[in-house]
Amino acid sequence: MKKKKINLISFIFSIGFFIVMGIIFNNYSLNLSPLFMTFLLFLYAKFFKKVENLPSYIDLLLLMSIGVTIILLPSLIPSAFKLSFILKISAYGISAIGFAMLITLLFNNLELSLLFSIFISFLGSTSEGGENIGVSLFCASLSATMLSYQLRRRSQIIKASFLSGVIFFITFILESSQTLFMISSLNLNFLKSTLLIGVISLLIMIVILPIIVIGALVVFEFIFKTVTNISLLELSDFNHPLLRKMILEAPGTYQHSLVVANLSETAGEAIGANSLLARVGAYYHDIGKIPKAHYFIENQIPFRDVHKGLKPSISKMIIINHIKEGVELAKKYHLNPRIIDFITQHHGKTLVYYFYQRAKELEPQTEPAEEYRYPGPKPQSKETAIVALADTVEARSRTLEDPSPSRIEEMVRDVVRSRFQEGELDESNLTLKDLEKITQSFVRVLNALFHTRIDYPNNKNGKNKDKKSPKDKENKLKTVAK
Repeated sequence: MKKKKINLISFIFSIGFFIVMGIIFNNYSLNLSPLFMTFLLFLYAKFFKKVENLPSYIDLLLLMSIGVTIILLPSLIPSAFKLSFILKISAYGISAIGFAMLITLLFNNLELSLLFSIFISFLGSTSEGGENIGVSLFCASLSATMLSYQLRRRSQIIKASFLSGVIFFITFILESSQTLFMISSLNLNFLKSTLLIGVISLLIMIVILPIIVIGALVVFEFIFKTVTNISLLELSDFNHPLLRKMILEAPGTYQHSLVVANLSETAGEAIGANSLLARVGAYYHDIGKIPKAHYFIENQIPFRDVHKGLKPSISKMIIINHIKEGVELAKKYHLNPRIIDFITQHHGKTLVYYFYQRAKELEPQTEPAEEYRYPGPKPQSKETAIVALADTVEARSRTLEDPSPSRIEEMVRDVVRSRFQEGELDESNLTLKDLEKITQSFVRVLNALFHTRIDYPNNKNGKNKDKKSPKDKENKLKTVAK
């Protein structure tokens, strides 16, 4: 009920925003058609198509305001300058291409980028730039969107800017009403001057555009509480203070996180999710174990269970509290909110089953099961759901006595099925087809992880002096599995 009320308030606020924008457009004698088209695109994205992972109402309205502002800025350039035409054309190209690249890099959503490319191109065509510039802006912004999708290096921004700029000026020259006249009349001087204008404008764009995009990324990431692939690669550096702390103080958790990261990245690629986000989220999902690392089994010295002398209710509090401590550590080290989501959501609202069963054995009148559940929330995205599944699968895989391919597949399917039946995946947007692909990718990675090796002879004659009994070999397999 509360969510519906928030949506209603946001929708009313959105209507008010468009009315105010309409008044501004009317006062400044601007064409109202881009605003009307934007309103239709807004309704389409929110209610008809329901584009996946769409930003909030406030973020969408803020993006539209930024788009309107930057595309109208070129019209403020005085026409008295000799180079005003070159500057205006360059400014339109920088505005459209830069805005399209920022949307793609920030939200990693091609549908959203396409909608904003249409919006900013239509707006540019009705401004002082002229109608012929609309097609050029659309071609350039669409190219920028495709070239910057899932981009991971800053050098690729320069390449995408250059190619998009070339496309912009080629289409602009071809769309120009004077082009056919120049070709038919063979007015070489006029043609040379036009090409010179295009080259100068292109050089301006190549120099300025990457600087603006790279500089604006940091600010926009903070404003929209999102994270780009470039920032994710920086977070994946194992020299990050938090990861170094985990390696030194919780080495077992670090090894667990590496396997979860490999499982998550492979599954993310299989279903078309953001595999890099899933991998980096997996690196940090268990950082809350660092302060009390020895209370978690992967960091314990063999045959020394520190929970033996504790009540199940106390052990439960320590285990569950690693979520809260993880969030505190993440905020202390200024991790992006998208990464913090992996810390809070990777257990969802599941039951701390071992200590609940132990409590029931020791005290029949124990606390209700709800007291032994993680606080949640449930996974809210495909990436956090993948990490939640990978976390459980990795933990369960270490309990397999004989990790054969059939047992591994049976275990993985059991984990995925139980999480699905418990409703833990209801809010993650994962489909049954996605779950099948995730299952297959998990099985493939685990089979590679638990592969067996042949016994090599220890002497030159090819005879193995250290003959091992079948029981020894079985114990060896158990050690590898753990």
